[in-house]
Amino acid sequence: MGPSGGGKTTLLNTLAGRFPYTSGEITLNGCSVSKSMRRKVCYVLQQDVFFPNLTLRETLSFTAMIRLPDSMPKVEKERRMEQLIDDLDLRKCLDTIIGDVWLRGLSGGEKKRANIACELITDPVMILLDEPTSGLDYSTAFGLIQGLKTYAKDHNKTVVTTIHQPSSFIFYQFDNLLLLSDGEVAYFGKTAEVIDFFSNAGFPMEPHYNPADFILEKLKEDDNTRQQIVNTAYKLRKTDSWPEELKTSRIVPGNMTDEQKKYQKVKQKNGSESYEADSVHISLMEIPDQVEPNSNDPKWPTGFITQYTQLTIRTFRQSKALIFNKFKIIETVVMTVLLSLIWFQLPRIEETLRDRMGVIFYLGMTFGFTPLFDTVTSFPSERMVINKERSAGWYRLSAYYLAKMTSEIPLILIQPILFITVVYWCVGLNGVAAFFATIGTLIIHAIAGQSIGLFLGIVCMDIRKGMSLSTVCIMGIMLLGGFYTRSLPPWLSWVKYISFLNYTFNCLLYLEFHNSAPFSCAAPSQNISGSHFTTCLQSNSTMIPSEDILKYYNIDWEYWQYLMPLFIYIVVFRIAGYLVLRFIQKPH
Repeated sequence: MGPSGGGKTTLLNTLAGRFPYTSGEITLNGCSVSKSMRRKVCYVLQQDVFFPNLTLRETLSFTAMIRLPDSMPKVEKERRMEQLIDDLDLRKCLDTIIGDVWLRGLSGGEKKRANIACELITDPVMILLDEPTSGLDYSTAFGLIQGLKTYAKDHNKTVVTTIHQPSSFIFYQFDNLLLLSDGEVAYFGKTAEVIDFFSNAGFPMEPHYNPADFILEKLKEDDNTRQQIVNTAYKLRKTDSWPEELKTSRIVPGNMTDEQKKYQKVKQKNGSESYEADSVHISLMEIPDQVEPNSNDPKWPTGFITQYTQLTIRTFRQSKALIFNKFKIIETVVMTVLLSLIWFQLPRIEETLRDRMGVIFYLGMTFGFTPLFDTVTSFPSERMVINKERSAGWYRLSAYYLAKMTSEIPLILIQPILFITVVYWCVGLNGVAAFFATIGTLIIHAIAGQSIGLFLGIVCMDIRKGMSLSTVCIMGIMLLGGFYTRSLPPWLSWVKYISFLNYTFNCLLYLEFHNSAPFSCAAPSQNISGSHFTTCLQSNSTMIPSEDILKYYNIDWEYWQYLMPLFIYIVVFRIAGYLVLRFIQKPH
């Protein structure tokens, strides 16, 4: 406990391995804390970070399946999950979505208990909590602390928690108190003896006063008072005679029985348990030998296949609610009807060529930009959850990234495919074979758009910056997409190759006009020839061969040559996104 800025969260982050330190060392049972050992010390963050569209049952099930080892049977994982649900009184809200500020779901107390349940699922030997009562009313906060104390005693666990300004009833629930002020240890000892310590320091507490309020007020009163308290603690430390066994972090020998692994009272001469600020060794209870490093311990709790499978299922469930919301469905239906009515059964005449190009270009924009936008906005919203889980060593980054890439593909394609299926035949585009080739092309195009969105979302990791950057990119891609400008100045002609929409648009034009039925020449008007094609102007022909249309619009490559750059976009942007996520956007 301590005033704001005293170092409480920094200490917990350091103990949990979340915060870099340049001096000293952190050991558990005398051994440096490895990744496998860290999984046996859980850390419950102050913020309850979840995917809001998942139910509590789905969240806990995912946590159990991905954090408990593959060697444990699924039945045993479910049994442990059910036990935690009962221990933390979560059964009544199992099928309620987590929710957020925009989506009604679990209450504050239920979210906090759910947060704790996700960490306790691994049966850790030590539980670190950062201000678990923040934002909770008194009744909920008291019930939470009481529940934690009961769990610790019933299951023989160590609980280390920071707390800001508790009520007197909550304050006395704790066995020991570490008091921090500006990074210094002002007191460490039994909670029941802290008032005596302050009295000995020359600061007696008035009757009927909340001890926690009194302590914090004294530490914040002025610098002289704070320094006097710290100095008194230092003098008491110097007179203490600590047992030899406290000089090492190893407390419990490997052959102790379960009955012997109980809370241990530390013998002292004067009741003071303050430590030097630059060398703090906290021993609240014995830590079982099972946390010692083992060369056979796997680096990750589960294998790659398990991680990928569970992450894919979770991402699919979370994204499904975002992509298939009623507003997107209404938007798709309205645009399908609108485009079908505007361009219904276009006649095969020269005057409608521009209209056909407009329809085709719109299909390219819909298939490319919708996945791009959806993906750009999804990464920033997931950042806190992913950072929390990566910091705790839940899974490999590669498993998450692959699951993210693949699980959303079916979701981002379903509505556009239904959209194009209706529009394609209502407009009267080029036949069955071209229809299926168009679907395939647009699927590859959508995956390329998603790849760019992945990269932009990872680079920004902020939804406002991501939206701004993606808007600029989309405007550039659209202007260079080949519909608004078919010819550019020679010195600027190379920029069109940057736009992935340009390649897709040319692919679709190729499919529409290659080996298709000819188009009627435009009729002349007022002694001016209405056609732009040489075939119509220099001969008596009234029909335009489809190959002439391709030449007129500079479709010089074969279909596969326009398609290959889309695959390059997919590979390059997905690899670049992974590298940024792996080496730059590390969890903080």
